[in-house]
Amino acid sequence: MPSSSTPGERIRTLFQDAGDTVIVAPFMKVAPLTSLLQAVPSRARLRCVTRWLPREVAAGVSDPEVFGILRERGNATLSLVDRLHAKLYIADGKCLAGSANVTFAGFGESGSSGNIEVLLETTTANPDIVRTLEDIDREAVEATEAMAVSVRRLADNLEPTPDDVAEPAQATVWHPLSRHPEDAFRMYTSPPDGYLTTADRRLIADVAGCNLRPGLDEAAFKRAVRELLAGIPMSTAILGATEDFLFTRREADELLEPMTSDDYSATDIWTAFVRWMAYYFSAELTIQQVSEL
Repeated sequence: MPSSSTPGERIRTLFQDAGDTVIVAPFMKVAPLTSLLQAVPSRARLRCVTRWLPREVAAGVSDPEVFGILRERGNATLSLVDRLHAKLYIADGKCLAGSANVTFAGFGESGSSGNIEVLLETTTANPDIVRTLEDIDREAVEATEAMAVSVRRLADNLEPTPDDVAEPAQATVWHPLSRHPEDAFRMYTSPPDGYLTTADRRLIADVAGCNLRPGLDEAAFKRAVRELLAGIPMSTAILGATEDFLFTRREADELLEPMTSDDYSATDIWTAFVRWMAYYFSAELTIQQVSEL
């Protein structure tokens, strides 16, 4: 492949006349993926691996709509890996490994704003590639149309921030604003489309802000939310206590102040926090009590 080629051109050249083809990238957009599919022979089996996190979809770096593109093509699979960061392009054992996502910026084809990327030629016999593919296989979850719909609806209720695409882990400390934690899993599995009440808007924003991939069962969802709640600074004193005590609004005031905004007062944030903690840590908080006052 000529060194002057863009990453996109190198990938499309790799895919020409391929049989088994694999595309692995955490960010995958519809138009760039379509440009790759034009180079992949229709007879070729295609496997795609990506990740769908609401904050990244909201930021515009990933499109769950790629599911429909691949379903229409046929002879293709799509799976999700939450911790995915690798970028691999494989055709019949040949591999390009590096930094380029399935975006026009990653392909070096977005004009002057294109990214500086690297793609190294190797093969699937490379031990590092073998280990990466094995790790992917262990964590991959098959994507579905329902997942694509739900993550899009959740993302559409988020305001993206620059930190949202920094890393697959939570970019910012999450804290809830809704007062209805008991409905969070329902909102996660079946986010409504169309008119939303104020309460529903707050809850869907909370659920989307958790930044969880679609398709978790209720137990996994609750574990993930508990982990997020435990990461809130106010939780440390409560969950770390070894004897009965009352944690009140007065003790929380200093921690609440940085979270306030024009839309949410310290009281709003405190009340939501108390209700989420009481719901998701009901067993623990039978001893360590939290007061809404």
